[in-house]
Amino acid sequence: MFTVFKNMSLLFVVQLFGYLVPILEIPVLARSLGIQEYGKVVLVQSIALLSSLVVEYGFSLSAARQVSLAKTDVTVLSRVFGEVLSAKLIISSVISIAALCFYMFINSQTFELEVIGLGFLYFIAFGFSPFWFFQGLEKIALVVFLEVGLRVASLICLFVFVHDPGDALVALSILATFALANTLLGNYLCYRNGCRVRFSLSGGWLQICKGFHVFIYKSSNNILLSAGPALVGLLCGKIAVSGYVPAEKIIRGFVGFINPVLIGFFPYLNRQYLSSAKSASRLSWIIVGLMFLLGCVSAFSISVAGGFLINKLLGADFEQATTTLQIFVWIIPFRMTNQALGLCMLIPRGMDKVASSAMLLFSVVSILLASLLSINYYVNGIVLGFILAEVMLCVTFLVLSYRYKPVTYLEGRTE
Repeated sequence: MFTVFKNMSLLFVVQLFGYLVPILEIPVLARSLGIQEYGKVVLVQSIALLSSLVVEYGFSLSAARQVSLAKTDVTVLSRVFGEVLSAKLIISSVISIAALCFYMFINSQTFELEVIGLGFLYFIAFGFSPFWFFQGLEKIALVVFLEVGLRVASLICLFVFVHDPGDALVALSILATFALANTLLGNYLCYRNGCRVRFSLSGGWLQICKGFHVFIYKSSNNILLSAGPALVGLLCGKIAVSGYVPAEKIIRGFVGFINPVLIGFFPYLNRQYLSSAKSASRLSWIIVGLMFLLGCVSAFSISVAGGFLINKLLGADFEQATTTLQIFVWIIPFRMTNQALGLCMLIPRGMDKVASSAMLLFSVVSILLASLLSINYYVNGIVLGFILAEVMLCVTFLVLSYRYKPVTYLEGRTE
């Protein structure tokens, strides 16, 4: 349990800086670039991050599990690392070819080639992060401090070098460069840990097949919020993105704070469901209940103080962000409950396929509802669509948790 709480603490550090740095980026970029250029920068970021979620493919769960079972076997670790890297190359190649075809045939003038190139580097940086490897080894201290240091350095460079709307490319260059440096250094640390890269198409495909249901679960889970800026930009225009993103980043940050707890307990609960399913289930329900209560308190607190903070940090031009935030906060308790149900109840019971199917269904429902409601309610309609889908997913997960008989990852083992 000591290792669980140690890693949980380090993950909290990552989550804290992962929340604070983007929040601090908002006034630096928004005030310097203005609404239109800021909207372009965050739209490129959002598209790159959304694409990188596909490349990441849920390996932080599926591949990290394999690494944790072979901590001292360098041969197995090298094989898994090479197979996962091969899998990421396969997936990123497909995405890159599709994006190139889209750009050539649609002949979009939304972004300049320089912006697209920087967005591609941003995409590679996040898609090829090896954090999953160190998470499986339960040796995340060094990579945590590396990531935190580079995030802070990136923020300082934005403050020093970005001053007016003409610096949009400079801002993107800084963001992409530091993100890529973090990924390259992380992969070098994997090499120092004994991993020798051996590319294998068959091995990459095997990893893709192994992690399919976890990928569906995790990517669908992220789509419910990550697709927001891109959807707002498509349906309401780039300027509307500037009003949506500050509220979205605040919500994402608060929701993200529970990840260290859930990820920290994830391997422990997997072991507990094998040895004592009843006590593991009791602990899981306690965590779920606490997450919902914490989410309600967070939503109320942000509702009271969030508008004041946005007005002081960004100014009167971002009034739409305040209105959006007042509605968006009520996704927090349901979002936190759903994550707890998934990582503490459904997946540890071996219900990957059921959880991923439900998550995928309601990701599609959220986009459909958001699109329909945006016709009459603009940006706030998109937010309402996301909230309604999250509530429906929460009800579905609760029903699944009560009614489905849990199974373990090991064949033939049941509760």
